[in-house]
Amino acid sequence: MPKPAIAVLMSTYNGEDYLAQQIESIQNQSYKDWRLFIRDDGSNDDTVKIIEEYQRKDRRIQLINQGHIKNVGVVRSFFELLENVDADFYMFSDQDDYWLPDKIKVTLEAMQKYNFDIPNCIYTNLQIVDKELNGNEILLKRNWQAFTNVLFTNNVYGCTMMINDSLKRMIDFKQLNYQRIYMHDWWLALIAAEFGNLHFIDQATILYRQHGTNQVGATNKSIGALVRRAFNHERDRKAMQRSVNFAIEFLKEYGGKNTLKDEEYIKTYGRLNKDSNFLNNLRLVMKLPPKSIYNLKEVFYAFILVIYHKDYLTN
Repeated sequence: MPKPAIAVLMSTYNGEDYLAQQIESIQNQSYKDWRLFIRDDGSNDDTVKIIEEYQRKDRRIQLINQGHIKNVGVVRSFFELLENVDADFYMFSDQDDYWLPDKIKVTLEAMQKYNFDIPNCIYTNLQIVDKELNGNEILLKRNWQAFTNVLFTNNVYGCTMMINDSLKRMIDFKQLNYQRIYMHDWWLALIAAEFGNLHFIDQATILYRQHGTNQVGATNKSIGALVRRAFNHERDRKAMQRSVNFAIEFLKEYGGKNTLKDEEYIKTYGRLNKDSNFLNNLRLVMKLPPKSIYNLKEVFYAFILVIYHKDYLTN
């Protein structure tokens, strides 16, 4: 079979410090049959100039909104890229990481083991580094692929994932309520988990740079941070609101026209914007508790759902 077309999608915003290094790490991939499509989300530094310079030197690189720079936010920016680019497979790139040389090759080889006609998502581990690319800590110590786990805690980082075109075709870009979708990678992982394959490769394929200005970075999991969370619920209230919003949007998009493996979870959590109250949510967590790989965390999630039941009521 001919080599598959791979589109690498990158959204940039004031990324002048690390952007050139990231683009060059993509150019240095051992697998060469790719195109890099970049959308700038309203940068006011030299990001666009850097992209234009690489675009002139490498025909595989394209700035898709040249002359139409506008800020729409990271989620909309990545979905605009995905909507307007056609390929067999899609990968997502942050502007400040560094791809290891075999990233595309390793991910593609795993993807090709699956049926192209159903939604597939392959994702890998990450190596945490500082702004100078120093460090060797592996980020994901545990992983999970079940829809009911991913709904409550996403462990799929977009900068490591590859999806196929069958997954893209399940998205109705015009109908999506982007206010309910916290991150593009989370939404894509949920679709793959429910309707196809979500597969993890326990190998770091990128250097995941932490420099203090990341849009989304590694989570602080120290004992002190966990103790603070036990007494300050604001972060976990927001996290549960995000999960419920995903369920609401997932039910709206797929509840009436697709066979759902996790139908009871999706329909029950997807109706909390109308049904949420103390007794309803107490029954819910007893029958269909929020999922985690940690039992204690499931108890805490259940507490948040019941005590803060008013958080989920929306129009």
